[in-house]
Amino acid sequence: MKTITFHAMGSKILIAMDTDDLCLMDEALKARDWFEDWEESFSRFRLTSELSQFNRHAGTRQKVSEPFFEVVSLALKVSRETNGLITPLILNALQSSGYTEDFENLVNQTDFAPNNPNILVANGNQEFEIDDVDHTITIPFGTQLDFGGFAKGWAAHHTMLRLQPFAPVLVDAGGDIAVSSPLLDGSAWPIGVADPINKESNLGLLMIPMGGVATSGRDYRKWFSNNRWQHHLIDTRTNQPAETDVYTATVVANDLMVAEMNAKMGVIIGSEDAASWLNSQPNVDYLLVLENGEHIKSEGFVERQWNEKWNQITHNLSI
Repeated sequence: MKTITFHAMGSKILIAMDTDDLCLMDEALKARDWFEDWEESFSRFRLTSELSQFNRHAGTRQKVSEPFFEVVSLALKVSRETNGLITPLILNALQSSGYTEDFENLVNQTDFAPNNPNILVANGNQEFEIDDVDHTITIPFGTQLDFGGFAKGWAAHHTMLRLQPFAPVLVDAGGDIAVSSPLLDGSAWPIGVADPINKESNLGLLMIPMGGVATSGRDYRKWFSNNRWQHHLIDTRTNQPAETDVYTATVVANDLMVAEMNAKMGVIIGSEDAASWLNSQPNVDYLLVLENGEHIKSEGFVERQWNEKWNQITHNLSI
């Protein structure tokens, strides 16, 4: 097992390949450049990024790069599947709640008024237009896109796709995890599920042969602003950080982007509705950690956890 780590998109990136061939790791090292290119496209904190330039011309039809178009197309699909509860048209709401700069700088501040409070914010009825032929996108005037963790999950997924021809690979981008295939000995990848309340321990060990794992929550990206604690998961019904009893949601799916969507839904809509929503999703397993410490797990999630038959595992990768 060979691994590399680096920092990108505001997160620690880990790439693990089940190989002893150091030459293959040269391929994995290319991921640093890939993530840099994607960050230059998707970051709202870089004034020169494609996203920042796009937002400055909201209301007009704009031609975009292929990666940008792909991410927006996927985001539109997710928005429609979730009835607008998850949409990238949330930047105004994030800024109004105080998320106005890179999170690493934001957490060093105690309280402040939003620099640029916005009145025009997204809601579940707003959509954006895409043209598949010309690769153009139009968003409503006065709105702004923010891809956040969605772009990070997309980057992890595409990195996995680029590296999977060389060896079994796992890509972890700040908790968005894409797994290409089982390890060379046929076993699943062991993935630790962090305890959001007790940071020093794990809640368990998942065995994932392939697919995606995503965790979304209120435990990490939070800040104190406007005299209260805020977080980055916007409920588009109120255009405010979601009022929810779910602290974190961890979702396993056949595809990381599906896991990402459902993890966000698991937090935003609250435990009762989340369990109903997630149970209706095909090939999705989940763990909800509630604010009171209670855990709600799907039957499939329990079955995926480590048991005695995995005692002989020699590759112990805990993430």
